[in-house]
Amino acid sequence: MSTSRLRIAWFSQLIEQGESPRSVSQYCSDLLLPILKDRFEIETFSSSFSTPYPWIKHNHHLNAYKRHRQRPFDLFFYQLEDGVAGRFARTQIGMHPGVTWVHDIFLGDLGAEALHTSPWELTVAQFHDTSLSFSDRAHLPHQLRPHAYREVSVSPVVLFDSHWARKEFLGLVSNRVEYAIGAHRSEYVPIPVEAKPAFHKSSTGETLKVVTQSSPGIESHAHKSLQALKALKRPWHLTWMLDVSESPRARALIEEFEVSDRVTIVENRSTGVWIELLLNADVALHLHNSPFGHLGPYLHLSMAAGVPVVVLKAAAGEELPNDAVFSIVAGAFETAQLVGIFEALSGEGSRRFGEAGREFISREADVTKVAKQLETLFHDVAPSFSEVLTRWASLYERAEDALVSEIEPLVEAADSVAPSAFELIIKPFVEEIRSFGQSSGRD
Repeated sequence: MSTSRLRIAWFSQLIEQGESPRSVSQYCSDLLLPILKDRFEIETFSSSFSTPYPWIKHNHHLNAYKRHRQRPFDLFFYQLEDGVAGRFARTQIGMHPGVTWVHDIFLGDLGAEALHTSPWELTVAQFHDTSLSFSDRAHLPHQLRPHAYREVSVSPVVLFDSHWARKEFLGLVSNRVEYAIGAHRSEYVPIPVEAKPAFHKSSTGETLKVVTQSSPGIESHAHKSLQALKALKRPWHLTWMLDVSESPRARALIEEFEVSDRVTIVENRSTGVWIELLLNADVALHLHNSPFGHLGPYLHLSMAAGVPVVVLKAAAGEELPNDAVFSIVAGAFETAQLVGIFEALSGEGSRRFGEAGREFISREADVTKVAKQLETLFHDVAPSFSEVLTRWASLYERAEDALVSEIEPLVEAADSVAPSAFELIIKPFVEEIRSFGQSSGRD
């Protein structure tokens, strides 16, 4: 490992400069990289050829091994996030061990085909037991559910942005993989937020201004929110931030409750738009009871702005203290609970409650504290990664030898029947396999 600043390969979803981030990983990168860039030598990797950070060297993720071969990295850092745009990181995690920050422990799809049939449990076992043979590729397993078992199991250091997700990991993964018991290091690292004075202007008028960015699906209890708002005796107005694809379903729901004149739909879910909506909000709804998805960074932004928030006491919502948020229990009395909160939200009491939430999230997830936590962790685990990378390279070489042995009969047959095909196709392929193996570990 270099004696100079640690070299970090930073994998994150990234979009063009000037656009507000939609992904959790880019939101975190936007806040953390300006701080960490002076403490480490960082290169970013994404599925894009462009970058919103002109002050950091950027690469397409397919160039990761090339860059590692040219100037070896001390650590690979990944952000694991649901969605098609995050598949590249899921694939790379399985190709090279690193520090993985999990934003979604349950995923919405199985990912690329290589992930469907990844014998990850055997791979993890082979990492620790060189006597184990490789699977017959005619009988590769098929992943039954899109859980992040594979990704977190091959990551020596796993970070979680919620205590709830970390608990799920310890219960679901560690008990299934021998190597995970005692061999993994896992920590809670919250989604960061910039600490600042409360910037929203709580209304003193009669109309209750409500904002939400929840999906119109049943897991976000949008129907319960509309039912409660419609039952209010005081005037109200709801601003609903959505993705364009969710708008038809949301509009149908609004029509069903006959509240079209009191709901404004904003078809642009992004952190920048959300911050603007918070400026004049009286309350923010973050109702979500599904293990899929997450509450941040929008919940954190609401609390940092000093806006009172309402969450469901379920999944990640269970982590938040009762004195920092309005927490309701899903079920038969959910609507009544919401009505009671909406009726009580006004004046100085509301502002005090918002301030309690702001103080909690600033204390829990201030970006300078999160950056320091990552800095300390990177320095702490980097020395051990030299051995991990060497062992991973050894595993790759064994797999390489097994593959070459398997295709040798094909190579010999091709050479005897069609020498030109052998020279043009098969020989370069074998040479590339060996070249790739030589670059997969540290020198």
